[in-house]
Amino acid sequence: MPPSPFTLSSTTRSWPSAQVTTVRLTGHVDEETWPRLAACLERALTISAGPYVAVELGPDAELSDAVARRLISLVLDGAGRTPRLVLTGEWSSAEGGTPGPDEAPADSANRGDTELHDLRANLRTRPLIAQAQGILQERYGLRDAETAFDLLRDSSQQHNVKLRTLASVFLSAPRPADGPQWFPGRTRVPAPELGFAPWLRRSRVPRSAFAEAVLGTALRCVRSTRGMLHIADPLIGPQLEAHQGIPDALLDHLTRGPDGAGRGPATDAMREGRRSALVDGLDDPRLTEETRQALRAAGIGRAWYAPLLSASGESSGVVTLYAPPAGPVPTETEWKALDLVVAQAGEWLDWHRRTVMLDALEQLHAQARSHAGKPRG
Repeated sequence: MPPSPFTLSSTTRSWPSAQVTTVRLTGHVDEETWPRLAACLERALTISAGPYVAVELGPDAELSDAVARRLISLVLDGAGRTPRLVLTGEWSSAEGGTPGPDEAPADSANRGDTELHDLRANLRTRPLIAQAQGILQERYGLRDAETAFDLLRDSSQQHNVKLRTLASVFLSAPRPADGPQWFPGRTRVPAPELGFAPWLRRSRVPRSAFAEAVLGTALRCVRSTRGMLHIADPLIGPQLEAHQGIPDALLDHLTRGPDGAGRGPATDAMREGRRSALVDGLDDPRLTEETRQALRAAGIGRAWYAPLLSASGESSGVVTLYAPPAGPVPTETEWKALDLVVAQAGEWLDWHRRTVMLDALEQLHAQARSHAGKPRG
């Protein structure tokens, strides 16, 4: 029997506190393989001790269109259940996929292909928001999904956080106890100092403005003009938050992940919590040949990776800084300046998720309780 294109595992994440059961897809899944995958997902949902099961689509995952539609349907249809499926990553379509015998007629299939294309393009956003809507509606007895969406949108706008980010934090947070507060007894603290951007001290500054300031300062520290900043999402991993000087073709490739794939030097730096570098023409086995070629085509021959760490040592993201093959190497003073910037950034992100994000959840909780059972006006 050929090796299985999926594996089942379990890990624990420190914040929000949750055990994560994971089904990782790494190969080709078609109509013949689907029953085995469906059984694996059912087992994962049965054994999960946490609030969700993550279906991670690795860089080599290849799904037939019929299987992709079935998988997406499982994710969206189970939005109101616990545990629930969360779909992350990207996949490629199997060439020449043949519809199964239970496929819909041609016009319906065309609509399904269009939906599949749209869902693939918005994979990191739409399933999370759809699931958050369903759970919010079920948990608080809201009249419809539109009311749930309105509450999510209002809270995200009030606290200057992305709707996708709020949905992800909502899905991964522990279920609130009965009562007017989601996190009773919580102590709020002021925003930490950012010596390189003192104007960001106010509590509800958009995280995107913070990311731009961090990246711009980090680039100046090492005398570079090209870089990216990824921030860790509690459900779907590192998400691109800011970039400068990256050509469109390279950016399209790197949006799959910090390294153009699910794992590489940037994700290792974030996981291990220490700065790392790639020199000598990016000759590193952790980079795929496709990524290496994309970087070289953009004139990049060196890269530095600096994780954003909190005082407790928890990584909140990673800054990637690029340079041409030849040029000045950062001095020890410049490295120390960069370390100070990323340390302050890590503290700010830790504060943001423990204060601003929880404030947004508190507002969502309070507003949902007040709308419970009410018709839309």
